[in-house]
Amino acid sequence: MSNPNRDIETRVAISLAVGRYLRAAERFKAASEEFNEACTALRSQLDEPSRFVAKIDYRHYLVTSDQERNFEVEELELI
Repeated sequence: MSNPNRDIETRVAISLAVGRYLRAAERFKAASEEFNEACTALRSQLDEPSRFVAKIDYRHYLVTSDQERNFEVEELELI
């Protein structure tokens, strides 16, 4: 609801906050689309239930998948 009695500093602060929100929402949407594409790509490679360790960027991850191509990826602290 509009409040014409707000001072200029408050209106500017609100405008900046709205702009920040809109930019963050746009980045969130892009990241969400990238995440969904990555999940789809991984599922397309998992043709049978499996359990294996993957080394990515000097870290180790346990990847587990089932018959429906659902998967979990968890970082391993020690290997």
